[in-house]
Amino acid sequence: MPAMSSRALQQVFVFALFFTIGECWSGRKTMPTKIWESARNKVHSTKWSLANSWNGDNVYKNKWKCNLFVYDVLQEVKASTPKRWSWWRFRWGPIGANEWANPDSRYLIRTGCYHTVKYSDRRIGDIIAFKRNRNSGHMGIVSTSGNYISAQRNQVKEDNVDSFLRRDASIVRTTVWRNVCLA
Repeated sequence: MPAMSSRALQQVFVFALFFTIGECWSGRKTMPTKIWESARNKVHSTKWSLANSWNGDNVYKNKWKCNLFVYDVLQEVKASTPKRWSWWRFRWGPIGANEWANPDSRYLIRTGCYHTVKYSDRRIGDIIAFKRNRNSGHMGIVSTSGNYISAQRNQVKEDNVDSFLRRDASIVRTTVWRNVCLA
């Protein structure tokens, strides 16, 4: 087999370079970007408000639904959704905010799609969870400019993470999870 000329090698290199750049610019989005965009599109929605049921299930009426908001966002973009078995409901269901706040959560680790990252390294599309010793924790999706998107009492809102932490003295731990599976 004859050796390729340097001109032919240059042409192959240029083709490979443009093919690679084309893939990057083709509009293919990473999973964290898809997660963030889905969450952002739900700001002001009342679907996950305290007063509403969830997917027609009245068991969730008058219950906090920040974890269900995150679960629905993950489902919408076809990301892995950690679940646990509920003996009282006798079916699999979404894990709660305090479980998301557990950096050693077997439910999250078992998916193979989530790794914890430092709070200072958080970026859009990461899942941020706040553990409380009392009641349930809270959680949402990391957004831009130090904000996060979460289901709150009346609607989905975008709020500043640091402001939230200053307002809520009951938070004992903050954990950030990044989805590392391919889109």
